[in-house]
Amino acid sequence: MNEPLLRRQLAGALTLLSLEQETRRVQTDKELMFLMVNRTQTVMPTDMIFFFPVEHGRIGSLAAVSGISEPDPHAPMVMGLNDCMRHHVPTLHPLIPGEPPSPNECHPQAHGVPPEVMFCPLTTPAEEIVGMLLLARVQPWRREERDLAARLGLCYGHALAALSQHRSPGNQRWHERAKHRFMWAGLALIPLLMALPVRQSVMAPAQIVADAPRLVTAPMDGVVALIHVEPNSKVREGEELLTMEQTFLANRHAMAMEALRVAETEALRAEQLAFSQQEFKTSLPLLRSHIEERTVELEHAKELLERSHVRASTDGLAVFSSAEEWLGQPVRVGQKIMIIADPDKVAVAMDLSIHDAVTLQPGAEFLLFLDTDPLHPRSGQIVHASYEALVTPEGMVAFDLRGKLTDNATPPRIGLRGTARLFGERTSLFFLLFRRPLSALRQFIGV
Repeated sequence: MNEPLLRRQLAGALTLLSLEQETRRVQTDKELMFLMVNRTQTVMPTDMIFFFPVEHGRIGSLAAVSGISEPDPHAPMVMGLNDCMRHHVPTLHPLIPGEPPSPNECHPQAHGVPPEVMFCPLTTPAEEIVGMLLLARVQPWRREERDLAARLGLCYGHALAALSQHRSPGNQRWHERAKHRFMWAGLALIPLLMALPVRQSVMAPAQIVADAPRLVTAPMDGVVALIHVEPNSKVREGEELLTMEQTFLANRHAMAMEALRVAETEALRAEQLAFSQQEFKTSLPLLRSHIEERTVELEHAKELLERSHVRASTDGLAVFSSAEEWLGQPVRVGQKIMIIADPDKVAVAMDLSIHDAVTLQPGAEFLLFLDTDPLHPRSGQIVHASYEALVTPEGMVAFDLRGKLTDNATPPRIGLRGTARLFGERTSLFFLLFRRPLSALRQFIGV
């Protein structure tokens, strides 16, 4: 015998046996339908495979199609095939249309199916048809392939019948009674579950902020000329942070120095002439007071000039948005420019919406889920809650809450955002689930 031919025959036989073994291992109808329409191609080359269930000799609607998870019952092809198969009379053996021709024969080609089709019945050992496979491809079918289809039809039909035994009328009635018992038992447990005490919890956006930061404000009305540090950089106590525009202050200082020099010159001249002229002697006290006045003005100009150099009052991080935002911007005295924060001392700022407001006491617990590490929540406690709700920059009316982290992990970086789950007082599960709907219903009906 030709050795290549023998190898091909052995490979085909092994493929068929493997498919039959997979068929015997399926557990549900869906698994079997998927296997029939998608794995049959490994044994019989096809372009499309359709499966129709058969009950009491009548072919039902299309249940599975190769390459599709679930057929659309409203698709034109599906509707056309269902109508076509209703008029097809199933036989116990695979049928290729035209062998022999029949006037009532179904023609799937008219509904977008490849031209060469084969009707493969799924039969049981008792010669009962339990399903129908419609195999379609472009190449004509060979007669030996019809014998292979008959073997697959018997294998698939046997598996389909075996699975249907688990859905016998007796078993179905038992399952229905058990289903009703479980349903009534579940309905009886609902009131008990609704009365189950649980802790109230709400979600709120949160951000890591500095705890007791040192504010860096504008020392005077003016314009920011230069910022010497980068955002979020470490600074030392006494390090210069920013410089205000000094043109006006420098001119004022120079004018004060010139005024003091003039006053001192006039007083010196009057002292020299006081020995010979009495009127200069009497003007000396007034000239000396002018010197004191000009001295005070000069000291004040020096102080303003020195105040234009803003320095850090403590060690920490210089927290602000960007230097470009402030350079050349006019500011008023006391306006906040940046803060000096200790990176090891952080707090959690939370905005609790008025629609989610629950009773929260100082010391209430919360869990913080940072956006950078959502799988490792941080625990904390509420230390402050505002009495009145305020409008946040995002336009939400919310209560301002402050909390501290109580775990011993490394403090998170200032500026990180996340979501906090706040825990309130204990209440019933019914109130926890229906608090928002009940509130909306009460506002709607006004009761």
